[in-house]
Amino acid sequence: MRLLIAAALILSFVTQASAKDEEWTGGYIGLSLGYADANDAWDLGSTPTDPVLTPEGASFGAYAGYTKNLGGLVVGLEADLTFPDLSDNAECTVVIDCTFDVQVLSSIRARAGVAVGPVQLYGTGGLAFGFIQADSNELGGTSASESLSGWTLGGGIETQLSDSVRVGIEYRHSDYGNTGIDIGIPAGDINLETNEVRLKLGLAFD
Repeated sequence: MRLLIAAALILSFVTQASAKDEEWTGGYIGLSLGYADANDAWDLGSTPTDPVLTPEGASFGAYAGYTKNLGGLVVGLEADLTFPDLSDNAECTVVIDCTFDVQVLSSIRARAGVAVGPVQLYGTGGLAFGFIQADSNELGGTSASESLSGWTLGGGIETQLSDSVRVGIEYRHSDYGNTGIDIGIPAGDINLETNEVRLKLGLAFD
């Protein structure tokens, strides 16, 4: 009888641990709404009086990923695609205006976190990609675009509202690297780095 009771307790413990592990195991998709700041993204010259463009604004995107709960340690992979409203403009010269626009941002990242019941605290990092466009009104208008790549690092907290619905908040710093851009005038260097906070709403599935 004691052996049966011990076996039942062990089975109950294993079953509860397995059920707990399933809380953060599986695929998910979601939408994000955030705010980003690309501080000093485009330096239009080499003197202190030359303008520096700093786009900032809202961002909207989608993400998808998969996580596995290993006894409270949650690991996984996540990708996102974001369409930000990041633009700024200034006088390149006395008679020429320039505009800088961040059109698309994306990333592929690893995730690792600690889950306590329905709450998970995690860190994330990986590759970051961006697409930018610069314009000027010189000679009726000139335009050029560039694809950028770099890295992103951050973290966040998520909670499960139900078996399938998750909400969270995430901060990331991303460095998309340096590039020159040709719009027909001496245009300085672009060094795109962003700081972004995102609210996330996700739908999990097995």
